[in-house]
Amino acid sequence: MTLLQPSDSAVRIGTRASKLALWQSEHVARLIETSRPEVRCELVRIVTQGDRRLDRPLPEIGGKGLFTAELEEALRRGEIDIAVHSLKDLPVDDAPGLMVGAVLSREDVRDALVARNGWTLETLPPGAVVGTSSLRRQAQLLAYRPDLTVRPIRGNVDTRIRKVLEGEYHAAVLAGAGLRRLGLDGQISQWLALDVMLPAPGQGALGVQCRAGDTRIRALLDGIAEPAVERATRAERHLLWLLGGGCSAPIAAYAEVTGDGAILQLRARVASTDGAFVAEASATGTESDQVAAQVAAELRCQGADQVLAARIPPALAGKRVVVTRPKPQAEELAALLREQGAAVILAPSAQIEAPADSRRLDAALERLDQYAWLLFTSANAVEVVCARPGARLLRERRPPGLRIAAVGPASAAALVAQGIQVDFVPSQAHGDALVAELPLVPGDAVLLPRSAIGRAQVREQLAARGARVDDIPVYTTTDAPLAPDILNTLRQGWDAILFTSGSTARGFAAAAAGDVQIREHLQHSVIVCIGPVTAAAVQELGYTPQIVAAEHTMVGIVAALVEHFTGS
Repeated sequence: MTLLQPSDSAVRIGTRASKLALWQSEHVARLIETSRPEVRCELVRIVTQGDRRLDRPLPEIGGKGLFTAELEEALRRGEIDIAVHSLKDLPVDDAPGLMVGAVLSREDVRDALVARNGWTLETLPPGAVVGTSSLRRQAQLLAYRPDLTVRPIRGNVDTRIRKVLEGEYHAAVLAGAGLRRLGLDGQISQWLALDVMLPAPGQGALGVQCRAGDTRIRALLDGIAEPAVERATRAERHLLWLLGGGCSAPIAAYAEVTGDGAILQLRARVASTDGAFVAEASATGTESDQVAAQVAAELRCQGADQVLAARIPPALAGKRVVVTRPKPQAEELAALLREQGAAVILAPSAQIEAPADSRRLDAALERLDQYAWLLFTSANAVEVVCARPGARLLRERRPPGLRIAAVGPASAAALVAQGIQVDFVPSQAHGDALVAELPLVPGDAVLLPRSAIGRAQVREQLAARGARVDDIPVYTTTDAPLAPDILNTLRQGWDAILFTSGSTARGFAAAAAGDVQIREHLQHSVIVCIGPVTAAAVQELGYTPQIVAAEHTMVGIVAALVEHFTGS
């Protein structure tokens, strides 16, 4: 896929493809273009994990960021400039390198009942089937009407309404804001009072995500942000954070600014999923975090922690997962695994070393104007190249004829983090796809800084397409000895081990070679590889990978592991 070159007058907005997501993104685009008439916005549609997995209830899929992770990856890769979300879908912790640059446009926060025959919550027949995939809604529904039968319902807004009208459900509960934005408020049979159904933290508001270091975009978002909405939703989301809940937790909260705008009032509710237990608290004050802390303390006094501990666990809860990436690169993968409930064991089995002599690389960087392409096949190469003095040209005075390609999301994200625009990323994150899809003209000069032990195929395939390749080894990967405390932890066993390169596999196998217990665990554990090249390296070592990620990214390898353990 070719990445568009941004300019001061262009903003690429990442969005899910549903009608509601498109409405929200178009709304933000209009606000930006009204605030800054010289700016033009373009929508980039992206499919998320939550959109793909329609066969299971949301709480059972587990983890945070079901509707946001792919948009966040596109931001890091530089494919988009902002991502528009329903704020309630955003995890409360900022993703690495990203931030919520604006909170705005809060609609009616109430939930709404869509029912056949004009039924209300009070008039639904005994035992009526009500659709919702939200534990928060389920808990409050059953607290009010214990006789109801609550069943999961998935699909977009139109699909959920259709399922009700066709008789699959007597009724369904949806966010009133989404119905109103889509012009479907005529389908509402009842707006649910806050005394019955408090909303999710952030419900009804939009959150616009951007790169934390992108000052141009942050300035644009300052022009459309609504401080009062941000202040109220901050209290709600801080409460969610204090209680340790995610988007799917049965935590309801609503804050509003009262009087002259100085006072904030927060009301919250935690209920067991069967509706038998309900804790409710409220507080007023001037500071969002302090008000949230008061409410959280009161809810805990009433037993909210026990209720939250009993909810459906994340997909990888109780699983011990070994991460073998070099330590500086391991945290992103570890964070994704922890979001899914895994107990992560960091066992960095490879380390990166720059060559003692960098004169070839330095000389190449001084003549960047002679190259048509600069290709990065790893994030390690990005770090080594950008540490050299000549790399300043990539940021400050990039030659007009030079284009930059990255093999995949990790390499692209590393370049964006260095302030370097990426021109091309292939549809799949491996060298064969990079060479096959690169818009190369015979005779193009290509600079290829890479691992000294990397495959020669990329160079050979480029040459076969007519490129003049300057192939420069800029780092090597060596086995990293594992510390005694890590070895002791590994001897206790694990459920899955993740390899993101042949080097990590070889390094771990070397560490295991002299330890009977670790070697035995490796022989019988679930081995997960980021792609076919890594899987081949594992097989050469005499081990059998059970899982090879279809998407060769950090998100992809975690999704493959979740699918393996959950069976979907």
